[in-house]
Amino acid sequence: MNNPNTVHEVSQLPHEQLKSAQSLMATYWNNTLRLVQALKSSGFKDDQLLTQASPSVSETPGLTGYQAQTLIFNTRLRFNPAVIVMCESTENVAQAYKQAISLNLPIRVRSGGHDHEGECTGTDVILLDLSRLKEFNVKKVNGDYIANIDSGYRFFQVVPKLADNNPPLTIPHGTCATVGLAGFIQGGGWGPWTRSKGMCCESLVGATVVLGNGEVIEVNAEDDIVDANDPSHKKLLWALRGGGALSYGIVTHFKVKAFEIPDEIHRFVINWNTNDEHALSTLELLSQWEDVINNASTDKLVGTNLKINAIAANSQNKPLCHPSTMYGYWQGSWQALEQFVSNHFPNSTPIHQGTDTKANYNSALMGNWSRNSLFDVLKKQKRLGSLANADGTPFTPDFDAPAPHKLTSKVVKGSGLTKNGKEQLIQSLTSDLINAKSSDLGLFSYVTLGAIAGPFYNEISEKEANARVSFPYSKSQYTIQYQTWWNESVELKEQGQNNEVYNYINRAMDWIEVSRETQIEGTEGAFISFKDSAIPTKDYFLGSYEDLMKVKERYSRDPANHLRSRKTII
Repeated sequence: MNNPNTVHEVSQLPHEQLKSAQSLMATYWNNTLRLVQALKSSGFKDDQLLTQASPSVSETPGLTGYQAQTLIFNTRLRFNPAVIVMCESTENVAQAYKQAISLNLPIRVRSGGHDHEGECTGTDVILLDLSRLKEFNVKKVNGDYIANIDSGYRFFQVVPKLADNNPPLTIPHGTCATVGLAGFIQGGGWGPWTRSKGMCCESLVGATVVLGNGEVIEVNAEDDIVDANDPSHKKLLWALRGGGALSYGIVTHFKVKAFEIPDEIHRFVINWNTNDEHALSTLELLSQWEDVINNASTDKLVGTNLKINAIAANSQNKPLCHPSTMYGYWQGSWQALEQFVSNHFPNSTPIHQGTDTKANYNSALMGNWSRNSLFDVLKKQKRLGSLANADGTPFTPDFDAPAPHKLTSKVVKGSGLTKNGKEQLIQSLTSDLINAKSSDLGLFSYVTLGAIAGPFYNEISEKEANARVSFPYSKSQYTIQYQTWWNESVELKEQGQNNEVYNYINRAMDWIEVSRETQIEGTEGAFISFKDSAIPTKDYFLGSYEDLMKVKERYSRDPANHLRSRKTII
């Protein structure tokens, strides 16, 4: 029998529950309108406040300004923010952020839009877009060249500006021209200079940060900034050096140590196991490449990665010989490079891709280092002449173009893969989920191995590395980036879902899932720049994770955790 004195909470009827939820939605949408009105009243222009109802036009016929700005690099993902705020200054960012959180509205922050899981945007969020922040200058400070770069810059924009300096300069940039500096440097920043100059986060010496309470602070490696908790914000700067974006604040400006461009640098590739190249077992090739990146005498190889294509499990190749390409960046003469290849990769021939000098260092970068393209397939099949863009111009490489894809990753420890680990890696690239005809349709599945080991990190201890940057893999040998992309031709893209490539995408995505779970002896963790939402956040930061949590709690001034996405700290 029920106790008559017991107070029972009366549940709402289903229809009333629905109305309650809808009431919350009404409050949310009313607050977005209040946000837009408040920002307009404070000086924001109409073209800075984009909504689905905005009448603005874009450079692309048929798209409004809002619709054009919803696009991100991974076109597998589509989101519809409630409001896109095109910020034009740090003050704009702080103002829009404070107004949003005062109205209890969720925020996201985007600079380059290359977050592979789309965490730089979202549906029904206030998206603070930083692409219009474009301050840039170079100053010489205590003998070092310091580049002051706003968060709106992508590499194809900032690299030429640095090279125009006297003397011509650059920073440890990435391989993809359309990547934004902000996400790149806060994720660590791997690229063609890593063996020689370290990850890009190593070069970060200062930043302008909007904290979780809307306060704007300057963080500088050398300055004694008055702060009750930390007289120089050094722990916050440490977190910004590879601890992931957004967690600690919104960075609107970076101070990055630049270096002078060498007199002569060569981009080259070496191919193995393609139709027109000699065969070499994948195990032997992997071992040769590992020996090179761990060899102290190979310091002129300033950066390299090795791309290994996945093949169907029914392949008759014994031993396994996967189509593979080594990409390299060599500082010195071409003759010295040829001798290097002869010594370390017998019977292999380097193919010259270009020479970079002080006079011609530009935004071309190395998009093909990290991504296969339909352009390469068509070039090999000599079909390029049959394809053209809508305006009749020739079909060009799409290495840096937005495209649907899925990634996951692992990192090889400083001690390297065990013999069993190498075999496990190679077996993961030999799968019945891979179809032999996929690449002809523009669907590519492969790994890229990005070298970290080299002169820069050889000279410091693990303790020194961990004290300087929060990026936890400074003493690792290399990253393993599993990738699947579908880059259809212009003709097939126009067909939308009605093209043959979609017969194979689910299996390719399953291959990524299986690869994530594959145990490879000698690996640990994962690389946040190759984000996969199924990987626990702690795995991205390993030994830095606990300290990064403390930094967020101590410095971000964000008790309600407004500065969050799926893979941020806490």
